[in-house]
Amino acid sequence: MHRDITTTVRVKLHSLTERKAHLSNREYSAFQDAVHGDDDANLYSATEQQAGKVQSNKNPRADTEQPVVLRNDCITIEHGEDTVLSSWWFKLPVYNPEREQGDSIWVPVHVPEKDTHLFKDKYICDSELIRRDGKWYVHLVCKRSVAVQDEYDDVLAVDMGAKWIAVSTFLSDRDTQFHGAKVRRVREHYKQLRKSIGKAKVRQGTQVIERIGAKESRTVEHELHQVANDLVARARERNAVIVFGDMTGLRFDTDEGRYVNDKTHKMPYAKLANFLTYKSHLNGRACHPVDEYDTSTTCWRCGSQNTTREVQGRVECHDCGLEDNGDKNGASNIGQRAVGKDIQSPLSTAGAVVAQPETQVRLKGPDDETEPANSPDDVGLTLSEGRPRVHSWE
Repeated sequence: MHRDITTTVRVKLHSLTERKAHLSNREYSAFQDAVHGDDDANLYSATEQQAGKVQSNKNPRADTEQPVVLRNDCITIEHGEDTVLSSWWFKLPVYNPEREQGDSIWVPVHVPEKDTHLFKDKYICDSELIRRDGKWYVHLVCKRSVAVQDEYDDVLAVDMGAKWIAVSTFLSDRDTQFHGAKVRRVREHYKQLRKSIGKAKVRQGTQVIERIGAKESRTVEHELHQVANDLVARARERNAVIVFGDMTGLRFDTDEGRYVNDKTHKMPYAKLANFLTYKSHLNGRACHPVDEYDTSTTCWRCGSQNTTREVQGRVECHDCGLEDNGDKNGASNIGQRAVGKDIQSPLSTAGAVVAQPETQVRLKGPDDETEPANSPDDVGLTLSEGRPRVHSWE
């Protein structure tokens, strides 16, 4: 199998002449005017179309700046060893007020050495021009196709939550690890810091809050990268396919109060899911979202929903007597649902089945009997015993 993945490379513009710096600033300012409703802003025609999309899709506030969206067919990055100023050059589309029409300028850029291979025979998608502290950057989005293996020996199920950003459990033996406690601590620290600044009403408090907000974002993003790396490494050790709970549409308010709702709503689940999917595919490993609904309130062992979580970290089943960690229970349900073993319904009607016709999970029993995971014929295997394993993706 092959999967398309995208990588964003930040290249820095440098050594701009006065004319090129003026044209870049003029294009950036005109784009801000356009996204905030100025129909008379003169822009490169393709960039003007992108400004209209940003305005209609984001409806940005008047006090915000938006990255200039550069259409992929209007930009080029080229390498030239024989140039003195720079070995990499970027063609930036701009509006030329002297000629009263669209034009382009070639600007020298610094490209991280580790990313230079991405620009060789790779597809460049729509990208963004950023101005930060008087310096210019282009976020180049590169798409490429990578091979993803077809056969796996296990399933690593990942449950995302507010206490732990990720809890991972192997389907074969329920070996579990907890990831990302620092994400919660960092977010809580900066939340209290912003609150104290607001109460103190310090001079230039708004600017201070913006700066610490940027630092928080960078710190959290670093931690999410670490969590995703750990999950991929964990899956690689057992040759496991990765499945994670899809949180789309599940961020509803609870009766736990504003504080709990705030923690749930602002956890970066989508960003972690993107990092995990990208890093898995880059590692040649499949990664699939699975319906998250009811996985935390269903007993993984008997399928009953007659459960309680009087303590958030523990789940009790009143039918089979299970007492388990709540997040571990949710991850186990995600793993079972991923291979079509939705134990609340017949196997033939399982809802969120990861297995596709060309990549089908097969379960292997203690006597080497095998069963397609989405088959209605039960061969008497139970995932709770720890013996059955995911045999292959066929």
